Amino acid sequence: MKKCFLSVSKIISVVLCVSVLMGNVVFGAEKKDKILDIKTLDYETAVDMAIKSDSSLKKIADQIDVTLKNREDMFMGDVRPGSSSQLVVLSAQRLAYLSGIHSLDASYRISEITEDVTKIGIRAAVKNSFSTITLNQSKLELLKKNYDLQRQLLAQATLKNQVGMMSKKDLQDLDRQTQQMAEQIRQLQMSIDNAYIALNDLIGVAPEDRYEIINDVEYTPLEMNMSIDMYVSRKLSTDQSLQMQQIAVENAEFSAKTISLGTTGSEHRTSELEATNTARDYKNAKESKEKSIREAYIQLQQLESMRKNLLTDLEKAKSDLEKVTVNYNVGNVTEITLKQAGLAVDSIENSLLENTLNHDLLMFTFDNTCVLGSAS
Repeated sequence: MKKCFLSVSKIISVVLCVSVLMGNVVFGAEKKDKILDIKTLDYETAVDMAIKSDSSLKKIADQIDVTLKNREDMFMGDVRPGSSSQLVVLSAQRLAYLSGIHSLDASYRISEITEDVTKIGIRAAVKNSFSTITLNQSKLELLKKNYDLQRQLLAQATLKNQVGMMSKKDLQDLDRQTQQMAEQIRQLQMSIDNAYIALNDLIGVAPEDRYEIINDVEYTPLEMNMSIDMYVSRKLSTDQSLQMQQIAVENAEFSAKTISLGTTGSEHRTSELEATNTARDYKNAKESKEKSIREAYIQLQQLESMRKNLLTDLEKAKSDLEKVTVNYNVGNVTEITLKQAGLAVDSIENSLLENTLNHDLLMFTFDNTCVLGSAS
């Protein structure tokens, strides 16, 4: 099964797609030079910091303010565009006026939706960064324990080689494995640093800041009080990314149905074609979103099934550790054997943590489908 973690770049790309529909809103990043004078950081605090730091939200707020003022100047509430169900022919001046009102109204609606989507995208990005750091730190701790054990095995192998109980080739293979493990530790440490840099960029602090992540994620299985078909139907009707495409359809239909006396046949046919293509794009987007929601539902079920197997494996590994501990205490097994049994437990617990974090992130996107990637 493919990874359920969304990369920060993928989440941000979903949010940035909104700007294509906005026109006047340009997403950008402010210089991150604020120093984070804390030792710990929890999820909600990080989200608040990221929202305050995000320059795109400030631009969206400005856009909403300007749009409202412009709309007040043009539209006092007693003039509406023509019905999209029939062709409306107006004078060029009247058409320009109504088009301006329609454009401002669409811009305001898009700005509001964009603000909502951006905040959801920020929450997803922070959640992803927290999960990445938490999981990699757990993996690093486990890898270091394995590395310490590997070095003990290498030391033993060196002695065995000296007395002729192990070949030089086998010793070299074990030494190579030990070096590879040391490199894995280095690479994992770099990954953690990169994850911190990405998170710091989100929350608006210096790249070099380091602190303890408080990531209290509790595993909560999916509970559906409706069929998946009904869930999909509800989400398609409320998904913000689809709402923006629906506005694009409305704009195209307005342009096709509302013309002036000077509109040529060629211009009208072009507008009708644009309306048709925009409606097709919207239909395709809904179908793609539906597929993504259903795939996420299946992935959640797979994760929950995997968790049951992991819990069974953990119970057995703990039982094995208890038996090895008893045997170690009476001198029947070596310390290395005891450490191997303990690492078996640690490894499964690490897999359970990964399962929990993957499940939590996928649950978030399953609920907030606007940041659920398009199905491939």
